Amino acid sequence: MRIKITCDTGTGIRLPINYNYFLTGAIYRFLKESDPEYAHFLHQGGYEQEKRRFKLFTFSQLMAKEREIRGDQIHFRSPLTWCVSSSQEPFLENFAAALMQTGILQIEHHRLRVQDVEVLRQPRFGPQMTFRCLSPITMSTVRERANKLDTHYCLPDDPQFSELVRQNLIRKYEAVYRQPPQEQSFAMTFDPAYIDKKGGRVTRLVDFKGTKIRGILSPFHVIGAPELIHVGYACGFGDKNSMGFGMVEVVRKNI
Repeated sequence: MRIKITCDTGTGIRLPINYNYFLTGAIYRFLKESDPEYAHFLHQGGYEQEKRRFKLFTFSQLMAKEREIRGDQIHFRSPLTWCVSSSQEPFLENFAAALMQTGILQIEHHRLRVQDVEVLRQPRFGPQMTFRCLSPITMSTVRERANKLDTHYCLPDDPQFSELVRQNLIRKYEAVYRQPPQEQSFAMTFDPAYIDKKGGRVTRLVDFKGTKIRGILSPFHVIGAPELIHVGYACGFGDKNSMGFGMVEVVRKNI
């Protein structure tokens, strides 16, 4: 389930390019207003599976018809839209309830009037689908570098990328449904024509409160279990979803 929020920007607003942290903060503020216990549970770690914790939500970048990037800031000159998605009903119910009650979305020091909150229709999931990114997809792993373990962010041509995402989706599925999926097949490939068109420049480095995270912005195709694809759509593909990574929308479903 996901919701789409539309906000009035008045004569325009300026935000830092690295605004993800402010959006995460806005989400937790709304949850705390509606259900402090649930907000505390989620903030302290969330849903646990195999000693890993998942928040089971993700969100998009801010979108607007008129926007301009200048240096380290982005200027929005028209109403902006923001999508938030989760597999967990308590999350979206609490978030939407507080949002509609206040009617204001605060991002950094800007207080934006909410014009509309729309529940988006869920697509039907099949064994082959094509998606485009609403926020960068990141998949991290630990690798040895200079005789020490370091976080490595996979690039589109990394041979481990697809398998790491598959394993991540299985763990998310188990966190959501408290049992393993019956079908565990999954593979994904980024659109090579799109990558060539962009000259290979399809990654984005995001600073999340001092942590540098590299994600990928490219359409991609998936083949596999519809239930795993569904979890990726609802909770985000890849990792660091609750920081604003891995949200997608359907481009095409192939039967």
